[in-house]
Amino acid sequence: MNPYVKVSVIDTLTVEDHANYNVVCYTENFNNISHLFGVNAFCRTNKVGFILAETMGLAGYAFLDYGDQHLISDADGEPIKSFIVTSITNDEQATVTVHEDKRHSYQEGDHVKFVEVEGMTEINNREPIEIVQVKGPFAFQIKLDTRNLGAYTR
Repeated sequence: MNPYVKVSVIDTLTVEDHANYNVVCYTENFNNISHLFGVNAFCRTNKVGFILAETMGLAGYAFLDYGDQHLISDADGEPIKSFIVTSITNDEQATVTVHEDKRHSYQEGDHVKFVEVEGMTEINNREPIEIVQVKGPFAFQIKLDTRNLGAYTR
């Protein structure tokens, strides 16, 4: 097991004990399903992740509930794409141009994160920035005012 994950064995588990954990995982339905509904409701109220997974011969399922505050922003499950930036303008909504050997695949509403930008170093490692307009296969505008940032060099 991962040495950074704390694992312990307990003899009894009450519903209230679930509040002592960040995530609980049930792998079998040894109780009736209504009991598990109650455990899930308790976990949701106490911001504890709840996982239920079962296999029944060739079939199985997994149910995960991390509560209303859990946000998934990955729309398609595809790996993150990287592009080489060739320029970023100093504008109210900056235009980003990527290298012409690889078309970007972004759409309006997507988000981008910049690393290793030189000159305009203030743009590096910020929270992801929204794309407000696609200008073509090699350029897009971002929702960031770069007029007061350094000039992009590379």
